[in-house]
Amino acid sequence: MLFTNNGRCMKQLFIAIIIACFSQITIAEENLTDAKELLTLGPSIVIEVPYIELRSGPGRGYPITQVIEKNEVVFVLVKRTAWFKVQDKRGNQGWFHQDNLLSFSFNEQPVLSAEQTNDDYLSRIWEMGVGYGEFEQADFYRLSLSYAFSPVISTELQIGKAIGSVSDNEVAELMLVAQPFPELSVIPYFSVGAGAIRTTPHSVLADAQERNNTLISSAVGLKYYLARNFLLRAEYKYSLVLTDRDDNEGVRTWTLGFSVFL
Repeated sequence: MLFTNNGRCMKQLFIAIIIACFSQITIAEENLTDAKELLTLGPSIVIEVPYIELRSGPGRGYPITQVIEKNEVVFVLVKRTAWFKVQDKRGNQGWFHQDNLLSFSFNEQPVLSAEQTNDDYLSRIWEMGVGYGEFEQADFYRLSLSYAFSPVISTELQIGKAIGSVSDNEVAELMLVAQPFPELSVIPYFSVGAGAIRTTPHSVLADAQERNNTLISSAVGLKYYLARNFLLRAEYKYSLVLTDRDDNEGVRTWTLGFSVFL
């Protein structure tokens, strides 16, 4: 009987040890899984203010979905222009603006700024620019607004005015722009497009009438990444003005300016 009872006790103890071992293995696997998940996340930053608000998307127009409190750790997942997508330890995700980095610390050191890199240009959506140059020996001023379909292909609306000694010209064009190497610091591009030009002569003679014509254009240029979201831009464009006369007119334009991308 004694051996029987001892055998039962040993059996129960053995089963208990096996169950305990499997429990520890399960816990270890869960911890390993959690550790792997943390390793796959980006850099971690610590909140240094009472709270910070996370939005559902990269913009101030998106609603606030999460509030992260002081001393909590968040992990950077994605960066789009001036916005960061982060995740906390509970798996909640949201976006905050780079200005809020003053409220964080990284490796116990405050984050003072969020300098953008050329990678931000690849994820741009909008780009706005101004330029000054020469339009057939006349002073030329231009505004531009472009929308990027991809890092390589974009469309651009250009509005310009040339002020000359004989006449003034107002130009509006829609261009298709290709940038085959957008990852470079100096970005070459070329574009083609069409638009309209209105010429207003300064002369008061009867035959000096305002003219409205169509033009088609091709251009080549360079963009130089300066810092943050600023670009320096230089462009040469050749336009063919389609007139109702026997000969069409060729127009050359040089511009130098800068642009800002969002």
